[in-house]
Amino acid sequence: MVALAALKNWHITSLDIKTAFLYRELDEELYMEQPEGFKVKSQEGKVLCLKRAIYGLKQAALAWWKVLDKSMGELGFTRLCSDSGIFVNKDQSIIVIIYVDNVLFLGTDKQKLLKIKELFMK
Repeated sequence: MVALAALKNWHITSLDIKTAFLYRELDEELYMEQPEGFKVKSQEGKVLCLKRAIYGLKQAALAWWKVLDKSMGELGFTRLCSDSGIFVNKDQSIIVIIYVDNVLFLGTDKQKLLKIKELFMK
């Protein structure tokens, strides 16, 4: 896709989502021990109930993907069947490539691209 964008002289902009796995509330009840460095004195034996996914949690990637897929649909994008990490908006001629928590926006109109990127970040 990047090679195609270069050949077609499209604009490309990227984004790294630092807290991607923290966006989704969990569908199940999960508990964990207090992490090292965050233990409350005299309450070291207590456990924490997680309200949102955290990095390292098996469910975190799926929780992030559900949020991402829903919000991309709300922005007018359709996910490709052949590659679930690529979203297309034919009306605006914009392609979005997502790999874990990295995002590439490709398109012919720089202003539309920056607007979609701004909406995506919200």
